[in-house]
Amino acid sequence: MTATHAAPQRTGPEPSGGSGIFSALKGHVDLFLNAGSLMGTTLITSAFGFAYWWVAAHLAPQASVGQASAAVSAMTLIGTIGMFGMGTMLIAELPTIARGKWDLISTCLLTAGTVATAGGLVYVLLAHLWIPSLRDALGGAPGTVLLVAGIALTAMTLVLDEAMVGLLQGPLQLMRNAWFSLIKLVLLGVVAVIPGLAMTGSLILLTWVAGIVTSTAILFRTLRRRGMIDSLRPRPALMRGRGRAAFDHNLLNLATYLPRVTLPLIVVATISEEANAAFYTAFMVLSFMAMVPGNFAITLFAVTAGDKSALRSKVRVGLAVCLGAGFPASLVVYFLAEPIMGLFGANYAKTAGEALAILALTYVPFVFHHFFLAISRVQGKLRGAGIFSVFAGLAELGAAWWAGTNGDLNDLCTAVAVVMAVETVLIAPIVLKVVFAPVVDSSAVAEGVTVMSTTSLTLRERAWLPLEYIRTVGPLAGVDATRVRNALIGLHAADPTHRAVSRLDRSGSAWQHMDAASFHAYVQEAVTDIGHGPVDFDAMTRHLQSEERGHHPLRILVGGGYFALKVSHAYGDAGPVNTLVHELVQAAAEGRAARIQPSERHKMALPVAWWKQFGFKPGRWKEGLSFARPPHIEETQARPWQANLTVVTARSGQVLGDMRTWRDQHAPGVTTSAITFAAFTSALIELGLKPDLRGGTFLADARRYLGKGISIDSNFCMGPFLTPPSLTDPVAIHRTLKAELATGRILTMMLLREGKIMLTGAPGLPDPYPGEVSVAPQPRLTFSNQGRHDMLGDLPWAVQPAGRVNQSVPTLNGPEGITLTTSEMNGVLHLEATFHATTYDPAVIARALDLVCSDPAGLIMAYRQVRP
Repeated sequence: MTATHAAPQRTGPEPSGGSGIFSALKGHVDLFLNAGSLMGTTLITSAFGFAYWWVAAHLAPQASVGQASAAVSAMTLIGTIGMFGMGTMLIAELPTIARGKWDLISTCLLTAGTVATAGGLVYVLLAHLWIPSLRDALGGAPGTVLLVAGIALTAMTLVLDEAMVGLLQGPLQLMRNAWFSLIKLVLLGVVAVIPGLAMTGSLILLTWVAGIVTSTAILFRTLRRRGMIDSLRPRPALMRGRGRAAFDHNLLNLATYLPRVTLPLIVVATISEEANAAFYTAFMVLSFMAMVPGNFAITLFAVTAGDKSALRSKVRVGLAVCLGAGFPASLVVYFLAEPIMGLFGANYAKTAGEALAILALTYVPFVFHHFFLAISRVQGKLRGAGIFSVFAGLAELGAAWWAGTNGDLNDLCTAVAVVMAVETVLIAPIVLKVVFAPVVDSSAVAEGVTVMSTTSLTLRERAWLPLEYIRTVGPLAGVDATRVRNALIGLHAADPTHRAVSRLDRSGSAWQHMDAASFHAYVQEAVTDIGHGPVDFDAMTRHLQSEERGHHPLRILVGGGYFALKVSHAYGDAGPVNTLVHELVQAAAEGRAARIQPSERHKMALPVAWWKQFGFKPGRWKEGLSFARPPHIEETQARPWQANLTVVTARSGQVLGDMRTWRDQHAPGVTTSAITFAAFTSALIELGLKPDLRGGTFLADARRYLGKGISIDSNFCMGPFLTPPSLTDPVAIHRTLKAELATGRILTMMLLREGKIMLTGAPGLPDPYPGEVSVAPQPRLTFSNQGRHDMLGDLPWAVQPAGRVNQSVPTLNGPEGITLTTSEMNGVLHLEATFHATTYDPAVIARALDLVCSDPAGLIMAYRQVRP
């Protein structure tokens, strides 16, 4: 088993529950959730918008409906232009701001509202001076004021919606738009039934504006109730230094938006109004399809704006979804274009059936164009993307004008499709470079290391790249740093491709095999001599815990008779690492080269084991495809916090006998590990730490599911979150673990994790720790039993078993986490608790371990019935 897989916890609530597939893809929940909310917004507003105008058409005079629809069109067009890039600028800026996010949001809302108001006044002026039909549609002074206010509100709410996406709160903008759609429809119905009230265009427009105001008020009430708004004070000074970015975002937005809304006008001008009716309908079908890549792209920008390292994996997933699901749909539209247009009428099918088929072929160009825009935003190449989009839009409109003037609707659509295809040829390499460009590890060259060859990490090895753990043993006789280095140099001479003597390329997910000269220099850095004097073995462990992850799969401290090894989990878990520790120590003591036979890399071992467990056994599918997630953690009062991972240890040569005596009397068949876990939880309660009793993470070895003769020399473990009825009852823990292992569910978890890595690439380093922790932290427990380490019994120990140190310690834990690692060696129980000294007092945790070693039975009998 492994030491731990518990990663640093992010701040903020997490949803509770969830299926296995959902959990396996949790690294991209932000992408799917926010993109899905944007698509949901489009669907809801479209459906309710149709209902709104249908009701208006049946309850109001046609002239009033025309006046209101013209006003709404003006609000949408001028409001979109009036955003002035504020929305997309917020998406880029919000992830980089720790405090004062809402000051910037309110400043952008004020800016957009001001610009849109100016645009509305210009529209009114133009209508009065040059366009009589639009002047008549204004509806007098009250209608004009309402229109200008509606334009400003539209711009501000569009910016607000994108701010929600920038905060990765897409569901909240979906909620606002759902309320807006419902409220304006209800208000329209209410004013229609009021006796004596004339349904004028201004009155219809009032219901629309009232829907905007009310839905926004509901959103702000929700935000305040959740404590998400810190301040709403606009500060114009915040726009200093952001003006250029706003301009570039606005240029890019308009260069993308205006050509699309202009195409129908070109169809009217060059062909006919009848052709435009059919074209507009066909273009709406295409726009509905393009909604998927468009929303994925804007969400991709929001998700990666604050974490550019995630760009590659997010683009991979987004492209896979948009092309995997959307391209087959576009083919369906291509082959069924006429029947689809026939739904709107026979004349529509005749006029634009072929045009829709041509437009369906532009789906893939739409995908690449949207992703190109998102990548350009993330990489800060706004100006170049904006200029390209301006020329691309002009080329599309120019091609449409020429083809419409010299041909028919099909010629116009073909010309636009050809231009978009050329655009795709130009921008696709930029998108594909993000997806497929090899990640180059330049550090080896910079350090003068000669890499002879490389071996790609397996999916299983990649899954464990962010994690390491430490094995510390001693006191030993005849082991020093020089002897350990020589043992490794001898192993390299015999097998330079062995993973123990290779360089770990985290960015390229590969083992790098060095020449002899490079490895000789490399091993001097990998093995540190800390001298012959007395040493603190716990301090050695803490020193390795504090070191940043590097390219060493093995990092070793030797001195004072102790051997401390930090090993990447990509190399292996307890079994392979114990073999490594045993051979390195023995070879060093005997003054010879280490000899470690690598096992076969059974790449299909996991799928074969999963199929054997579940393949033709449908009765197991339900259990095997869903598993519990850690419960929702409520937000509480927090204090500033910094990581300070530490470890305290204890051992006892007597306690295992005491545990077995208690077990025979009170819990026959229960494992000593279950007794240890329950006793430790009880000790924490005894000392007033109040651990989270709703469940814990229990690490388990999946080799039990492998066929005979199959050995795995890398990591083959998983840590499911389990919820025993009581974490202080060994029987409850034992039964829960036994039932979990009987399902084979951890195979599904491992398989889904490897499938995710195929799409997203390997995680190179763990997520950063948060800056705050709860004022009253509640221990989140992880349990790891490494079983018997008796294979180490023949090492050149300098003391008897009761005095031997045998530590297994993780290098990662959450701010409120405590990981208990247990092992047995020659009848002695070894305990290690890993936690942050800035969260819990080390003296208290040490006391808990002492209680487990001295009186486990008393602890369990006192707290056995404690429930979550």
